[in-house]
Amino acid sequence: MEEKILLVDDNVAFIDNIKDVLEEEGYQVQTAHSGEEAMALVANNDFALVLMDIKMPGMNGVECFLKMKAGNPRLRVILMTAYALTDLIQTACDKGVWAVLKKPLDMQTLMGTITAARSEGRNGYILVADDDDALCDNLKEVLTAAGYCVAVARDGQAAIDMAQKRSYDLLLLDLKLPEVAGLEVYRRIKTVQPDLTTILITGYADEMREAIGQALNESAYTFMTKPLKMERLLELVDEIARMRKMNATC
Repeated sequence: MEEKILLVDDNVAFIDNIKDVLEEEGYQVQTAHSGEEAMALVANNDFALVLMDIKMPGMNGVECFLKMKAGNPRLRVILMTAYALTDLIQTACDKGVWAVLKKPLDMQTLMGTITAARSEGRNGYILVADDDDALCDNLKEVLTAAGYCVAVARDGQAAIDMAQKRSYDLLLLDLKLPEVAGLEVYRRIKTVQPDLTTILITGYADEMREAIGQALNESAYTFMTKPLKMERLLELVDEIARMRKMNATC
């Protein structure tokens, strides 16, 4: 049976293009051009997933997402945006949106995110804590395309706050962070999520040698130096995901 996806965007050309791509992948797609129209469709249909733009006339995508979640807490929603709508995005993340993707969409990232959202036993939810915007964007694209769900914290306090609000399977932690230093972030997150697996990352291995040693002694999984080798990182992340799944079934 084809899974139903609701695609919501006020850009007609964009919505037609994404609809064609999704239908070629075997999905049954319905479309809406406003939040109000989307709400009516959700009320009368059983969608596996909603893919929705944030910036729309009338009800914006985050407002619509919150109303959808109030009616169906299990509904999985992926938001899209071409704008730096920081407050709206943070609200959506706090309330459990599955992912927020940047426009123009990378199709590999989109399909990886949809695959992860459809899967009850998803590969894992990863928290990236790093103040390097370009690296965070790259990590999110690579890991999402590999089927992981990814959240990003740009400073130490944000990482701690996010870990207190929801569970993660893996933490990718830069040891040199603003607000709260990486080692302290690691310790405080481990108090609320003791089973969380952590990979340390740093561009200052010599300077951070003591902190690296302390974190490894306190059960951090391993550390990697910048610039990161993405192929090796993916191998490690997949290895950790396999081990967690095996432990969960034992």
